Amino acid sequence: MKTILYATDCSEHDIAILQYAYELSAKLNASLILLHVFSIPPIRLSTIRSHKYLSSQDKVEKLNILKEYARKNIKQDVVKAQIKFQVIENASITEGILSVIKEEPPHLLLVGMKDKHTARELFSGNIAKALLEEVNCPLLIVPNMEGTHKIKSIVYASDFEKDDINAISKLVEIAEPFNVQIKILHIVMNNENDEEEQMSRFKEVVKQKVEYQNIEFQLVSYPNVYDGLRNYISSNNVDIVAILEREEHGFLKKLFHKDLTKKIESNIKIPMLSFNQANLY
Repeated sequence: MKTILYATDCSEHDIAILQYAYELSAKLNASLILLHVFSIPPIRLSTIRSHKYLSSQDKVEKLNILKEYARKNIKQDVVKAQIKFQVIENASITEGILSVIKEEPPHLLLVGMKDKHTARELFSGNIAKALLEEVNCPLLIVPNMEGTHKIKSIVYASDFEKDDINAISKLVEIAEPFNVQIKILHIVMNNENDEEEQMSRFKEVVKQKVEYQNIEFQLVSYPNVYDGLRNYISSNNVDIVAILEREEHGFLKKLFHKDLTKKIESNIKIPMLSFNQANLY
């Protein structure tokens, strides 16, 4: 993994996520790109000065703020720490992020999850759905976290499908430097009887296709996938949950539906890694 792009609003409540992004990039020996998307208030656009002039002036100011924000809260030499900075103007945070990653896709996009403290609701339900549908790289969604950020266990929610193999291979790129265990979890619903056999076949394919030994497989019975996954996370020491966003029935896209946004924010307190099925190849 060579580059991690982190989109930040430079707020006080974003500091823990910034530190998480830096620690992750350092462990993966990846360059960390800090991105800030800003917009010019309509009232300023009505002044005598041109939009181009205002944008240029604001860009310089926002870039200095972003650099100082990193120096203060990472407390590292940003040059030696392989940190780069990018500031762009766009009225839409979503479009701003997408314009950057479409021009030069990072190996991982990291964003913070919306909460009541976030100034511009950096990762609201609508932004979440748009990014999940369009990003051309793995997307790591990080909630505001306290304490240590060590990664010891990663859970991958699997349907035992072919595309899961490609997602797991990409997941190894993150897991291997930490030497952490990847737990392949499948939620069994509706008294399905052939799950053990499916898991056995899938396990053999994973062994053939994925060159990583620290992988465990587990079946958990639960009436629905969301509650089963949530219950497993709360009952086990899980540091990241990884999910493949399928084109027809994306799990996270459903979770970030308006009626479920508050539900996931209040119940899942760990980073969520999303692989887009359309961009696995």
